[in-house]
Amino acid sequence: MRYLLSIFIFLSINSYAQESTDSASVSSPVLNEEEIINTTPEDNTTSSFPIVKEENIISSSEDDNSSEIIPDKNLGKVFDGASVSFSLGTNNYFGDLAAYSFLPRTDQLKQYLTPGFKLSIARDIKWGLGAELSYQRGRLIGTRKTGKNSSQISFRNQFFNLALQVKYDLGAVLFKKKTETRLKLYSNFGLGYMWYRTQLFDSETLNTKDFEGYIESDNTISTAQKVLSDKTPKAKAFTIPYGIILTYKISHKVDVHFDLTQTSTFTDRLDAFNRSWTAKDKYNYTGIGLTYNFNRTLDDAPKKRQKKNKPTKEKVENVSEAPVNKIGLFGSNKKKVKEDDELLNIRLKLFETQLKLFEMQYLIGK
Repeated sequence: MRYLLSIFIFLSINSYAQESTDSASVSSPVLNEEEIINTTPEDNTTSSFPIVKEENIISSSEDDNSSEIIPDKNLGKVFDGASVSFSLGTNNYFGDLAAYSFLPRTDQLKQYLTPGFKLSIARDIKWGLGAELSYQRGRLIGTRKTGKNSSQISFRNQFFNLALQVKYDLGAVLFKKKTETRLKLYSNFGLGYMWYRTQLFDSETLNTKDFEGYIESDNTISTAQKVLSDKTPKAKAFTIPYGIILTYKISHKVDVHFDLTQTSTFTDRLDAFNRSWTAKDKYNYTGIGLTYNFNRTLDDAPKKRQKKNKPTKEKVENVSEAPVNKIGLFGSNKKKVKEDDELLNIRLKLFETQLKLFEMQYLIGK
């Protein structure tokens, strides 16, 4: 009788524990990997909703923005490759009265560099070639002793120059062609014509020694201190400009450029001083300015460097397909841990119940 009672108690406890385990498994079903991935906190969606990729969102937003942009007005085929430029810079003179060989020393810059500007219109033609018409205006000065026993003389000059030049894109030859490049290097060579007025004078007494593009007043012909009048045409000379231009594209319409041009003249009287054994006079122009390009579109805008690709949504999903008992990408799976804890508690209670049963069997056997 005691053995039957103990068996009945054991079976009833086992059936109760089994029902508790089944109810726990029903209330918290074990999810397979696909269901867990579709219900992760990172997604907050079920598998019935399609995953919208980040690339599609970006492309759709770009399409919306592009539809709002008003296309640039095309001015006709004549303006294809056409541009207008303006720059400010400095001039420095090379000739018989230059106190330096190539460039003024640092302590001479303030004395011998004079302001100037250049305005030009240009158009690309073909094969990297282009044409440019430029207007340049400025001043030139120089000071030097012409001999050991002679006094120091100086000159001041005002000029403007018109030149027609041929441009060539050196970047297409020297560098590999890249669509995202912003820099371009041009060489220019041409023929021009300049108009100028020059006064040569003694640096100490300021008495006029010679001049170009002026006439002398009748009242001062016989005096040392002469009075000059500009009521006469300017002096003229042919010129040959040549140099390089470096441009940097800052938008699809505007470039910033650096201009370094040397102009050789067909006269040795640019300084109103002539030596038969010396070369013709020259001057340099160094300037920085802006270029506006007609008929350029957004397709000509400078290309930005592509950044390294970030992990896409698909890669994140592949990472989340790792075993569920491991730590996820953004932390542990709290829901799965909670279910495991509940099952562990049920098993512990079942084990405690079995221990109590064995204890009761032992007491009944006595």
